[in-house]
Amino acid sequence: MSKWSEKDESLQKLRNLKPSQSCSVQWFRDGGGEVHRVYDVYVLFEIPQYGGKPRYIGTYGQNQLSELVDTVYSWA
Repeated sequence: MSKWSEKDESLQKLRNLKPSQSCSVQWFRDGGGEVHRVYDVYVLFEIPQYGGKPRYIGTYGQNQLSELVDTVYSWA
């Protein structure tokens, strides 16, 4: 799967989240991004690859989902 289609798939996954749901984005070997939808905002946490506590990265609005996905994919 190309990087472009992976990003598109992640973006669609976020758009389909209902309030109070969460999902992983760009998961790799037990690490990646975890997103929680709280009402109409999306809260991003980085999950460390080798364990440890999730790290808060930022809060994004519905019109910033592409930026959220770009942030997560920049970690790989």
